This record gives sequence, C-alpha cells and structure tokens, in this order.
Amino acid sequence: MIKAVFMDIDDTLLDFQAFVRQTMRDGFARFGLPAYEERMYPVFHQVNARLWERIERGEITRADLLDLRWPVIFDELGFTGDGRAFEHYFKDALLHSAIPVEGAEDLVPWLAERYILCAASNGPYAQQETRLTIAGWLPYFRHLFISEEIGAQKPTPAFFDTAMRRLNASLMPGHSGPVLPGEVIMVGDSLTSDMAGGRNAGMVTCLLDTSGHAQPDDRVDHRISKLDELKTLLGRI
Repeated sequence: MIKAVFMDIDDTLLDFQAFVRQTMRDGFARFGLPAYEERMYPVFHQVNARLWERIERGEITRADLLDLRWPVIFDELGFTGDGRAFEHYFKDALLHSAIPVEGAEDLVPWLAERYILCAASNGPYAQQETRLTIAGWLPYFRHLFISEEIGAQKPTPAFFDTAMRRLNASLMPGHSGPVLPGEVIMVGDSLTSDMAGGRNAGMVTCLLDTSGHAQPDDRVDHRISKLDELKTLLGRI
C-alpha cells in the first residue's frame, strides 16, 4: 500500500520545456542574438542533459553547470554572445516560472488529500520553493526534498536515505509505524535520477513518459503518458 508520493518537479509537475522555449525566444531577442527557431531547442536539450548526467555522476558541480551550459549551447548554435550573461538571465527567469504540466493542477491537491506528498528535486531550494509558491501548490507538500538543501543529488543513496529519515521523523506520535521505502512511489521523468534512484532506494517507481519513446528499463515499475493516469495507477497498487 502506497503511503507517500515523491514527485519530481521539472517536466513532471512544472513544464520546464515550455519555459525553455519561451525564454530562448524572448532572451535571444533581448540579447540581440539570431531569432529563435524550433530547431534550436534540441541543442539546448542535448547539452543540458549531458551536463546534468555529469553532475549526477559527480564529474562536475552545479556551479560548473552555470559556467558551461549556455557557452556550450551558443558554441553549438554558432552564436557569438556572452553565454554566462545569458545564464544569469535564464536562471532569473526560471525563478519566476511556473507553467504547469497538463493535469498537474488537479493532481497535486488530489494527492495531498490521500498521501504524504513530497517534492523530490535536484533544483536549487529557493528556486523550487518559489516556483511551487507561484503555482499555488506549496501548501500541499508535506516536505520539500531538494538536493541543494539535503546536500546530495538524485540518484545517490544519500538523497533518498536523508529524505526517508526526515519523512519518518516528522510523523505524528501514534502513527502506525514508519513509512517503508516500498510504501513510497517515486514519480518523475528521468530514468537516470528519478527511476534509478527510487528503485535503488527500494521505492516503487513510475516514469512519466510523455514522448512514448522511452526504451524498456528494469528500473521502472510503472509508466504513464499523462499525469492524470497516476490516479488510476495508485488505485491498483
């Protein structure tokens, strides 16, 4: 029986891809760069994914990401521009962005009524807290397990061990025992951070695969293509 739900934030609850497209469109015009074209988004996606995978493996730090991301993207796009200045613009815009993924606005309060709802994100704490506040969802979350504050990234055991310890320490006296990892479902869009980390921690895993192109992977217990499918899934497990 599932007692707690760990939800990733970016591209699970908040539409990071939509934010990036809008910020590239507006930002390129603001910085006097070539006009945004849709062919440019995959360059961002590929560079950003490569850098985050290196962070998850401990090869680079979050600070390195800020120095590398947009300079590398600009280089691959053939732009002459200040990538570090654009990174500052991008991060400031992200702080104030809260575009919901389809189905999230109904799902968040529904989950909060039935489960211990927790955010589980690799984003900066203040940024993620602010964005959940803008979305109107912060009161629904019992815990914000954010890597910057925890001191460890998904998918490391340290992230999930700390989250479970804090979750159980917060339970009211008289609660029917601790919440076990097998009574937690980790929901997210990443095979490498959400699914691998949750599965290694002994949690049930659920991949949000809106593309329908993800390959079979033994780290994934369940798959959904839309957030509202999570309600039906939770009714079965």
